[in-house]
Amino acid sequence: MSLADDAALVARFRAGDGKGFELLVARHTRYAGAVALSVVGDYHAALDVVQEAFLKALEGIWTLENPERFRSWLRNVVRTTALDYLRRRKVVGRSGERLPGQGESDSQPLPSEGLGPEEALEHDELRALIRDEVVALPETQREVVYLKYLEGLSYEEIADTTGLTINTIESRLFRARGRLRERLGRHLDLGNGNEERSS
Repeated sequence: MSLADDAALVARFRAGDGKGFELLVARHTRYAGAVALSVVGDYHAALDVVQEAFLKALEGIWTLENPERFRSWLRNVVRTTALDYLRRRKVVGRSGERLPGQGESDSQPLPSEGLGPEEALEHDELRALIRDEVVALPETQREVVYLKYLEGLSYEEIADTTGLTINTIESRLFRARGRLRERLGRHLDLGNGNEERSS
């Protein structure tokens, strides 16, 4: 994927070919999802945000001054949409409605294939624990974690998209990994290792 390709697709859409925008959506849906998820912390809410953000992008693409910066522009659209979503949910939540992340039904289950019932349960519990701890990260750390490990972007791509320096990205990832190790270590059974050292 290149910046020139994005610019060409934007130009194609502006020239009247709707396929241009369809290809932009297909190319950047996972990325937009990672950005949305890093803000709202909930899979289903992120899907809603992405859909709304692409509608806003469809309306606003005519005013995009630098088409080669489409992905960076889209990130801002998604983040703004996600923050608006949280503000709306916060207002609704005051009436007692459950907010994203406040119940098991908000999680997106993943199959535990090839495991026995007990192993599958342990695997699902661990996965849910990791997901919850990632969601609990500060947004600045959560965003780079999602972009790096969910979207698979390189440090250079994250820097280009977010405007952060590579040093800042590395620092945030380092702090996020350290925090996850610390918090997960409190929940996981580390008894075997301690017993070996004490024997």
